This record gives sequence, structure tokens and C-alpha cells, in this order.
Amino acid sequence: MNGMTNEPTGNLTSAGGSHYPWHSPTWQQIVNQQRRGRLAHAYLFTGLPDTGRHQFVISVAHYVLCEADKSAHNEACGQCRQCLLFAKGYHPDVLQVQPEDGSRAIKIDQVRQIADHVQQTSNQASATKVIIIQPAEALGTAAANSLLKSLEEPPGKALFLLIADSGDRLLATIRSRCQNVSLPSPSFSDTQAWLATMSAADSDTLASAAALAPQQPFAALRMLEEGVPAWREILTEKLTSLRQGEESVTEVARFCEKQPVAHAINLMTELCTHQVRSLAVEPQGRTSAQIRQLLKLQREIYRVSAQQESTSNPNLLMSLEYLLSQWQELPPGR
Repeated sequence: MNGMTNEPTGNLTSAGGSHYPWHSPTWQQIVNQQRRGRLAHAYLFTGLPDTGRHQFVISVAHYVLCEADKSAHNEACGQCRQCLLFAKGYHPDVLQVQPEDGSRAIKIDQVRQIADHVQQTSNQASATKVIIIQPAEALGTAAANSLLKSLEEPPGKALFLLIADSGDRLLATIRSRCQNVSLPSPSFSDTQAWLATMSAADSDTLASAAALAPQQPFAALRMLEEGVPAWREILTEKLTSLRQGEESVTEVARFCEKQPVAHAINLMTELCTHQVRSLAVEPQGRTSAQIRQLLKLQREIYRVSAQQESTSNPNLLMSLEYLLSQWQELPPGR
């Protein structure tokens, strides 16, 4: 239960101050509450995935447990005994609860272990026991009701840190017992600036990656590392060549398979939308047939996309070849 979440935002080895720039105002709120002795016993942090939510919460746990004088430090000191335990990648006073492997739900037995964890002797007298739950939406009704008892009457000195996309899917009684904190997402420029610190790619490529995952910098970084922006540029040219009869459906489909099929479907959707908008400002008589053809293709793309996301497990290559054959029938041009 001390394993990390799938969100690529760091682990207990992260040093103090490892939250991200777009979270700085929220971080200062937590620091001010700590200094005034006004920390809540439970927080619900909400925000988009792939924005550093988990790292922010780890930093909160680190800061709270740090032994340094909080009036003089806005971050964990990195040198005290508690910080050195963090540096080892494991802290005995921090329990992370998440769905077990192969499951999407946090089970009631996992929640019951929280009380055992809090009641265990701390590695330091009077230290806070920290419980991190992510994603909080994975709490089933029984598990949520079991957690509710701990939130109502925290066993010992405990700090609950829940992470969720939003609080909408949580029991109202859980939400009401937590201080709700909305973690902001980065702007486009914030994402691009952060990507520049993580990659040597040129500014145009960084901008393309940031545009592919609006406000989700870690998703943008993954696509950058996987070469998705460059792949999209090549595919755009191949789709043009396909309409001009210079490449075959099979050749383009095989290139599409180099990335998840969803990327190709998304690109075709974007290109259709762009072309419809471009044609809409031209004289209606010459373009109405082309617009109807593009809209028909869009409907087919949406249908295949929905089929892909269903449980029917369709033959993705066959579906993609079908869409490409429809694309091939469009008039030549970009």
C-alpha cells in the first residue's frame, strides 16, 4: 500500500520544494496555515491529472513532517531526520493508499488498515501520521463509509490528503469533512516553459507538444518523448499524399500504427474541422459538396472512435484502413 500512483509526478525521494511553479500560490496557502497552526486534519486536492498533483501532496507531507522551524522555512529543510527518511524513498509515517494491482477500486480492507497505521508507534514522538489516498474516486461506498469514521474522529495525530479529478464522485459526507483545495493547471506558456527545462527540442516542437495536451504538462512530456509531434507532421504530409494518389491506404495505415491509433484519429478529426472552416468562408456554390463530404467523414471518424473506446474490441487496423479509404476519396489538396 506504499506504492506510488501511475501519475508521473515523483516519489518520497523528492526534496522539499518539489511542487511545480503553477502550484506556488496554493503551496503558500498551505505554508501559511501550517505556520498559524491552522492545518486541517483532512484535505481534498482536486485538479487535472498529469499536472503534478501527486508531487504537490508528497511535498505537503514532507513539509509537515520536517523538523525544521517552519517560521524560517517555506520548504522542507532536506537535512533533518525526517527529511533523510524521505531521501531514502520511504517514510514509515506516510501511508499511500491506492487501488491494488489489477483493481480499479480501493477496498474496504485497505481503508481499515489506516487506523492500524495511525495507531502504530511513530518514528518520532508526537509526529503526524500522513495518509495519502489517490484517486479518491476509487473509494467504493463501503470503503468510503469506513473512511468516514476515521475522518470524523481521526485516530491519533493524523493528516489525510485525498487526491481526485473533482469531488463530484465522492460522497458528500467525505467532501464536507475535508478542506477542499483546487490545484490550478498550468497555462500554455507555463507548460511550454516547463517542457523547455525537460527537453532540448526546439520551440516549435515544444509548442506542438503543449498544444496536444492542454494544461497537462506530463502528458505533453510523454508525447514529446514518444515523438508524437514529429510523427503528426509526417502523417499530415502522408494524408495529403494519399488524397493525391501518391501513397496507398495500406502504406499510410502501417505508418499510423507506429503510434496509438487514437493519435491518428484525432489528427484526422482536426484536419477535417480545419478544412470545413476554411471552405465555409469561400463561395457556397463551389464548396457545399466538399463540406458535406468532410462532415460525412467526420461522422465516420466519431463512430470509429466511439467503437474503439467501447468493449467490443474492434480490429483497429481494419477500422483505420476504412477511414483512410474514405479520406482518399476527398478531393486532392490539404
